[in-house]
Amino acid sequence: MKAFTTKTFAVAFASLFLFSCERNADQDLVEPMQASQQQDLRGYDPTTCNLVQSFGEGELPRKANVIEEDGAVMIVKAQRRGHNGKYLPETEAVLLDAHDPATDLVNFMDARFDGMSGLLTVGDESGLKANREGGRITLDFSPVSSVTMKTMVFTDIAEEDKGSKVALYSRTGQLLVQKEIPANGKNEVSFVWFDNVPEVAKAVVTFGAERSKTGSGAIARLQMCAEGQGRYDDARYQDVRTLWLEYTGQQPANVTVKSMQEGNSGNVVFEAKGMKPGTVFKIAASEANSLGESLEIGTQRGEKQLIPVKADPAASLKKAYGNFRVVEARCSNYPLKLEE
Repeated sequence: MKAFTTKTFAVAFASLFLFSCERNADQDLVEPMQASQQQDLRGYDPTTCNLVQSFGEGELPRKANVIEEDGAVMIVKAQRRGHNGKYLPETEAVLLDAHDPATDLVNFMDARFDGMSGLLTVGDESGLKANREGGRITLDFSPVSSVTMKTMVFTDIAEEDKGSKVALYSRTGQLLVQKEIPANGKNEVSFVWFDNVPEVAKAVVTFGAERSKTGSGAIARLQMCAEGQGRYDDARYQDVRTLWLEYTGQQPANVTVKSMQEGNSGNVVFEAKGMKPGTVFKIAASEANSLGESLEIGTQRGEKQLIPVKADPAASLKKAYGNFRVVEARCSNYPLKLEE
């Protein structure tokens, strides 16, 4: 009898333990993603400095005109699109609860697994629901000067919302890059990767094609680095593969950039006519072509500057070469520390 009791107790304890493990596993599957689990988020970039996925604190739904989270601060404005295709006056944006079925912007499982809580969108006339007739949201990063944009995550870009897009602008209003948001389907998640676009002062997200009378969706996550934040590489142990430059001259110029190798006259890797002061541009190596030993930047006025891009741990890049400011240079995933 004693042996039977001991065995029964052991089986009961094991069953309880297994049940507890299964219960915990189930809970782990449905719990929203915590900050300590960032590396498990789909599409998470480990070089991210500022992860925005709850869009601040407070009860949902609520209106929002300033968002602050994880060291990032931005001013937010929304505009609905009128029946004539033109945009109505700016209003506050709306934050909706990703886990409330009434929100109807994301499916339950994606909201759970992708750690979503608040969804930033254009509100309808009531200001408490998502607008379905087209609109746009403007994110103004001027409180932190500018950011390097890495990834934006969207929800509910369906086939009828095709033509939805996100555009990134510099401080001078220059369009740095524009990408269409994939129309993955109603309540589905869409990722847009930017490959480290620096100097972003403003992002404009448009739901639905311009002039269209339909268009809905929401911003679910931002991955970026506010100006001055993040880890830097202190030395060029590898060749520079990506370089962002800003033209700081006083007058428009014709700009030519050549990839220089010892013993040749150089291959043209970038060319622009009438470049305006404040223009930011990118030069990148490809699988087939490196940037050589140095880059020669010239203008029609006879100016020539050499930027060394070959691996050299003993020498750093400067922040400025004549009328060209180095905005960002990368050999790896992290930007190089620049010399004053």
